[in-house]
Amino acid sequence: MKTYYDNVLKDENTTLHFPSIKNGDGVQKLVASMPDVPALGEWELHTLEDMRWNDNHQRPIKYWSRNIIKSMRWLMQQPDYAEHLIYAPQRWFMSDKPLKRLYTETHTADWWWETQVRRDTPG
Repeated sequence: MKTYYDNVLKDENTTLHFPSIKNGDGVQKLVASMPDVPALGEWELHTLEDMRWNDNHQRPIKYWSRNIIKSMRWLMQQPDYAEHLIYAPQRWFMSDKPLKRLYTETHTADWWWETQVRRDTPG
């Protein structure tokens, strides 16, 4: 498996770039460092049969994942992340005149505002 990742991560083999992962050892260390928390659910292996990395790498793409809802619940319960999480939409403005709306992160976009304050039931 290490050689597989080494080959995939070579610049000539992929248009994907992972600056923090240089080779297969880096991938294995990253995965090994992930917490094995029962609340996150089991790891599941998936294969994308109809997709390939590129012309030089024709094997189907395989990847591991966990249940995204369980993972998000776990992340949101971690005290270390509390100061970095945003739970409500915000509208930011530049101090220039005339006032100009500033869009920088997902929570500053109209979509979040409209989605969070939307009521799906009448009344």
